[in-house]
Amino acid sequence: MEPPPQPTPLQRALPWALVALRVALAPVAVAIAAADLPRAVWLAQGAAAALSDIYDGRLARRWGVVTPGLRQADSVADTIYALGVAASFWLAEPDILLSHLPWIGAILALEAARYPLDWARFGRGASYHALSARLFGVSLIVSTFAVMGFGVSWPWLPISLAIGLYSELEGVAISLVLPRWTHDVPSLRAALAIRRASHRPPEAPRP
Repeated sequence: MEPPPQPTPLQRALPWALVALRVALAPVAVAIAAADLPRAVWLAQGAAAALSDIYDGRLARRWGVVTPGLRQADSVADTIYALGVAASFWLAEPDILLSHLPWIGAILALEAARYPLDWARFGRGASYHALSARLFGVSLIVSTFAVMGFGVSWPWLPISLAIGLYSELEGVAISLVLPRWTHDVPSLRAALAIRRASHRPPEAPRP
């Protein structure tokens, strides 16, 4: 049986480039909003960021180049870009942001608290990519395009923020439950299963 083909240098580099693109687009999004350019320009960079978020992991899995470092960088890029979106909201639609500020503040506070928690527990940042976080990402794309494209927040932004609050709380719970650093943990239930398996005594060898 022939071994699977080794990924090419381009296949190794492209997922990292897509992650870096999202980081680079965060200040671009803020600059577009600050300059009050046409909303179509902002939506174009938002579409590029969304596509990078979708395809960095998908291509990495297809080509077999997923690493813990890539998954962790992906999570950091998501946070940086989300902060750029929040700053864009403040510049372009301050009334909408202020009306949802308690929810947004709670999500940002939990996100900020998770970094020291993860470093205290595991010595590095988390990279769970849980289903709730993915759902939050999709809902955030919809609500962001509604706000920045049409100045409309209801019902998309409240729904997205509710999902985001749950996602952050689940992320904190996963960090508290996991016995060791693990990436790509789909849910708190999966984290509990990992914890139970780590406490299970090893099976005795069969005679």
